Amino acid sequence: MTFVPCLVRSIEGSELVSITLGHRLVDGYLEFVGARGATNTWLAVAYDLKVFFEVVAKEPAEVTAADVFAFLAAQRAPRRGERVVRIEDGESGLAARTIARRLSSVAGLFEYLLARGDAE
Repeated sequence: MTFVPCLVRSIEGSELVSITLGHRLVDGYLEFVGARGATNTWLAVAYDLKVFFEVVAKEPAEVTAADVFAFLAAQRAPRRGERVVRIEDGESGLAARTIARRLSSVAGLFEYLLARGDAE
């Protein structure tokens, strides 16, 4: 079975109370992030993990290092054709800061799963 993330935000009044992607392990991590981080950080991590699992298309327990490297390569690929580049460095693909943030979100998830004993 392949995990297909669906980002769901629950709001009570004007307060964001939960963010889920529809997988027990990932949702547990998002709960952890929400309890200790700023709302914008929580939203960014959730979006980054959504993008990651859309690209990788695997259950969290099935993700390998090769999948993470393939994800990084996909993030560096041109977005709007070969001729569109970033002004700051002339490269194609997402900004290095965006890629680093996404990688940090993914690493945080797997560090959390290792610490809990849910991953190898």
